[in-house]
Amino acid sequence: MTGRVSMNRPSVYLGLSGRPRVVDANGTPIRFPTRKARALFVYLALAGEAGAARERLADMFWPGRPDQGARRALRGTLHEMRSALPPAVEGIVRQTRDRVTVLPSAIGTERGDDLGAPGDGPADFLVGLEVGTPGFDQWCAEEQARLRDAALDRAVRMMEADLSEGRFASARRVAEQVLALDPLSELGCRGVMRALAGTGRRAEALRRHEAFRDALAAELDTVPEAATDRLAEHIRLADDRLPPAALARPDQPSIVVMPFADLTGGEQSHVVDGLAADVRTGLARDRALFVVASDSAEAYRETPLGAAEIAGELGVRYLLAGRLRVDPERMRLDIELTDGMRNTVVWSGRYDRPRAAFLSVQDEVVTEIVATLRGYKGIVQRNEARCARAKSDADLDAHDHLMRGMLLKETFLKHDMRAARAHFERSLALSPQSAAAHGWLAWTWFFEVYLGWADDPAEALARTETHARAAVSLDPDLDFAHWALGAAYLAAGDNPTALDCFERALALNPNNSDALANCAWPLMFEGRTDEAVARLERAMRLNPFHPDWYLWGLGMAEYLRGNMRDACAALGRMSQPNDQSKAFEIAALRRLGETERVDDAVAALHRLAPGARVRDLVAPLGFRDARLRDELADALRAAGVAA
Repeated sequence: MTGRVSMNRPSVYLGLSGRPRVVDANGTPIRFPTRKARALFVYLALAGEAGAARERLADMFWPGRPDQGARRALRGTLHEMRSALPPAVEGIVRQTRDRVTVLPSAIGTERGDDLGAPGDGPADFLVGLEVGTPGFDQWCAEEQARLRDAALDRAVRMMEADLSEGRFASARRVAEQVLALDPLSELGCRGVMRALAGTGRRAEALRRHEAFRDALAAELDTVPEAATDRLAEHIRLADDRLPPAALARPDQPSIVVMPFADLTGGEQSHVVDGLAADVRTGLARDRALFVVASDSAEAYRETPLGAAEIAGELGVRYLLAGRLRVDPERMRLDIELTDGMRNTVVWSGRYDRPRAAFLSVQDEVVTEIVATLRGYKGIVQRNEARCARAKSDADLDAHDHLMRGMLLKETFLKHDMRAARAHFERSLALSPQSAAAHGWLAWTWFFEVYLGWADDPAEALARTETHARAAVSLDPDLDFAHWALGAAYLAAGDNPTALDCFERALALNPNNSDALANCAWPLMFEGRTDEAVARLERAMRLNPFHPDWYLWGLGMAEYLRGNMRDACAALGRMSQPNDQSKAFEIAALRRLGETERVDDAVAALHRLAPGARVRDLVAPLGFRDARLRDELADALRAAGVAA
């Protein structure tokens, strides 16, 4: 029936992106005889329930005309507009003496307009709707900006939802639409980069970052936001450390313990990191779990990546995240386990305790996480939890010193290693039964011997052995204690026994990538370089964002295998080289005949270790075949290092 309007679904659909389109319910275009008739319909269709006053319409479309003439022109245009509508929908226009309304319930938005321009169409709204009058054209410009902002907001939400669910192809399409609407959108650029990285196209993601950086410089004379550059740096690191193909998830449940968030304001960051490390260690002792090492988790401390993206990059399913707040009296830990493949929180817990009970919390967390993953009725590895709960409340300050020392030792530079030792000694003074403090002290003394720093190597070796044996005696089931004892045997030149100790550490904790990587040193010294490389490669898989010293070992092993270019490539990737790694790089470059690079490497060695001498660099190397040490010494002397 003419004039009847269905209330069940829209009778007319508007397409607002690009040039505005008006179609009926069947998709048939509605063509208006004049530009103003089309503009008037679009304006009224967007005006809502209130519609528009005739006086307002007359002033917008016919400014400067006498009132009578403007109202007469409005009536004519309204007639043209209504005549263009099919008879079945003519009733959607309602008129009174003073106002005109198009029923909002009768108007729908054409599919695709939520994101503005679909596909490769124009990235704008209401293109060409202007009629040349100041009032309407100003409204048109404001409406275009509103629609563009709303479309950007919707697109960003859709993009983030796609990324969080791992729908990277869809996320990229939407991110490209964000950039079509706003070519200088930081969120759009990061969305494209994340989507590309999520499908393994990391090189392309980095090229998009470079192009975006250039566009910002040219258009706005500025640089990308810190978050955009941090994302690029993460992707660059991932491109260097991760294989081109996605890492395959292990058969057993796999988990990464993310860096815990410090909600206290930074004063307790070392305590927060220590708690995450303790949780990670407890989980790693369960052979049924594949636990990613701490260095890989650290790479995601300030990342914008979602759970699905992190899980995809690391080849794991679960992510454990925590937030810790500490005050003088109490501490509260909120912890959450996420299934990265489904972006679903599968378990969460809160621990609100007196500060004196701080160290007992990690044991409960470990027990509950393992129970959740393995389904053992909420009670898994009770013995592990009981052992951990045996720590005393006095360990709080000892724990502080332990964590600070662990941060310092990672540089492998003499000054920092000795500062770390001071922290470990204070930790041990406060907690004399701490196997961990003894173990880390053993390692600091080991490096005095191994890197030739000690004035009295025999004393340093004795201290290494004393602290390592104390660690094993205090906690025979602590993998790290056996790892430290292996270092003592390595420093003493007993390579087979050192390897046995590292193997014992791995038997206790198969996810200890550091012990796995350390096996390379006794293997290299015994001439088993192929096995050394295999161990290092396995360690790097377990810990894709591994510390620099894995590259140190790999460079040494490749040098011993005669692969000088591979040796230089590995050693050159170290962000924090040390005396010995630089010595092997110098020797490899010398054998390749790259004279200029040799000179640069020698200069770098002297900056790291002023007064470095060949005898100090090669004496600690425990090669069974002494000729290897002599050949290295000859190459260093030939490169200009003082004998």
